[in-house]
Amino acid sequence: MADDVREWLTDLDLVKYIDVFVENEVGMRDLPAINDGDLRELGLPLGPRKRVMAAIEALADEDEAASKAEQDLPGVEAERRQVTVLFADISGFTALSERLGAESTHELLNRFFAVADDAVLRFGGTVDKHIGDAVMAVFGAPIAHTDDPERAIRAASALHAAAQAMDPPLAIHAGVASGQVVASRMGGEGHQEYTVTGDSVNLASRLTDLAGPGETFSSADIARGLGNRVAGVSLGPRPIEGLPEPVE
Repeated sequence: MADDVREWLTDLDLVKYIDVFVENEVGMRDLPAINDGDLRELGLPLGPRKRVMAAIEALADEDEAASKAEQDLPGVEAERRQVTVLFADISGFTALSERLGAESTHELLNRFFAVADDAVLRFGGTVDKHIGDAVMAVFGAPIAHTDDPERAIRAASALHAAAQAMDPPLAIHAGVASGQVVASRMGGEGHQEYTVTGDSVNLASRLTDLAGPGETFSSADIARGLGNRVAGVSLGPRPIEGLPEPVE
C-alpha cells in the first residue's frame, strides 16, 4: 500500500491531481472519510472521481481483510499494547426497545451492529465485542497504525452519521480513550476471543456514559494529539467513577 498520497495518485495514473490534494492537505489518513462530493469540490471530473472512490474502497477492503485475518489467528500470546478504545452506545435504547418490542428490537440491533462494525473496520479498527446495545472497538491491536487515535475519532464520527441514516434514525453517544492495555485471546477451550483489558477500556466506557446523544467524548491527550485536524471543545476536568483524579 502506498505510504504517501503522491505515490498513491501516481499509481492511479492521476499525477495531475497531486497538487490539488497537497494544497488542500489531503493525506492518506484522510482518504477513508473522502466522498464523491469532496472530490467534486476539489475539482475532479467524473472519471477521476470514480477511480479515486474505487481505490478508496479497495483500501478499506484491505484494512478490513487484514483486521479479520489478524482476529482469526490462533494462539495470540498476551502482550502489552498502546491502543485507542472506542465505545458507542445507542441513546435512549431502553425506551426505544419498549416501544418496538422484542423482535423489532433484535432486528434493529443487528442493523446497528452492521453499520457500527463497518465504520470500525473502514478506519482500520478491530471490533472487540457487542455488549447489549453498545459496540467496543480497538485501534492499535492486533493491527497498529501511527494515527490510531484519529482513526478512532473518525470512526465514531462515521458511526454517528450512519446511525442517523438508519430507519428509524438512531442517536448514539461515544467515548474514546488511549492507553496501555493487555491484549490477548481469552476464554476456555470451547470459545476464545481476542480482547483487551486495562484502564483505557474503563475510561472509554465511562466517557461514553458522560456523553449525550450525538456526542463523542475523548480524553484531553487525544484532543491535543489531533490538534486542529478534528473539531472539538474542552469541557474541563470531570470526575470519573473508579478513577482517583478528574479527567479532562
